[in-house]
Amino acid sequence: MRVGYFCTFTPKELIEAAGFSPFRILAKESITGIANAHIQSYSCSQARGSLERALRAELQLEGVIFTRSCDTLMRLADIWERNTKMRVYNFEFPTRVDEKSKDFLISEIRDLATTLKLWGGDITLQSLKESIELYKELEKKLEELFSIKPDYELILRVQEMSVKEALKMIKVPQKERDKPKVLITGSVCPFLNVFKLFEEVGFAIKDDLCTGTRFFSFKYPEIDINSIEDGFRYLAEKYLYKAECPTKHYERERRFRRILELSKDCNGVIFLLMKFCDPHFFDYPQLKEELEEMGKKTMLLEIEFPAVSLEQLRTRLEAFYEVISC
Repeated sequence: MRVGYFCTFTPKELIEAAGFSPFRILAKESITGIANAHIQSYSCSQARGSLERALRAELQLEGVIFTRSCDTLMRLADIWERNTKMRVYNFEFPTRVDEKSKDFLISEIRDLATTLKLWGGDITLQSLKESIELYKELEKKLEELFSIKPDYELILRVQEMSVKEALKMIKVPQKERDKPKVLITGSVCPFLNVFKLFEEVGFAIKDDLCTGTRFFSFKYPEIDINSIEDGFRYLAEKYLYKAECPTKHYERERRFRRILELSKDCNGVIFLLMKFCDPHFFDYPQLKEELEEMGKKTMLLEIEFPAVSLEQLRTRLEAFYEVISC
């Protein structure tokens, strides 16, 4: 049985430990004719496209976990519960991310574990420890893979299957010849045609995307897991110090410092932002200014599916390639 989730702040290890298969819900490149009757047209493609899949009965899930992030996703939870037969759970991940949030997050993780049990799962110390280790192994392999050559088709697939199945799929390739490298930063982009354009134009890619490296970028706590409560504490610390997201508030501009650090070995930075994704657009002006002060060339690509023109994107990417290759 599968349990759906949307956000990379969702502790997938709990879902796996409970005996379910975590399934990340992402939009497809299809018209959102049914969803448009239930959700505002100024909602992002990810929200409308995911709801469309649910209303078309494409998603066979035991339940869905909505993790607190943007306002759109929080309201989508209400619409989802009202218009589908799936169970819905709201996981209240803290908006303020610091040590003071840890106890609250532990209590939320404990409550999620109780909910998964009510859905028919059973979390034991052994299953939790095994799940934590398996995900750590998966994340390390993905990190190695993406340091050589990102594979966005693979990472989208592994987010829709159990961790054991995902581990079997990862093959680390040999390093390619050097190409102009760009950092792509933004929110969700589950549309493979966009990444194919980057490769066809000639870029090497490094990313800070919700459907890319943010899925597997963590700092791992040094905690011995001798009880289920130890496991909950481990997960709280792990997810509090994962790759940063603009839907959260961090001390000392932690997110900005990470983006600036990631960009150091890149020729340019592309903001790949989904239309109506307010948290990322709020960050854009200041991040653009700081990156350009470092001497980085930047470009904003705003996308919306299925209305996006891939040929228009190609033209803009080719022009940017010329700029950073000079």
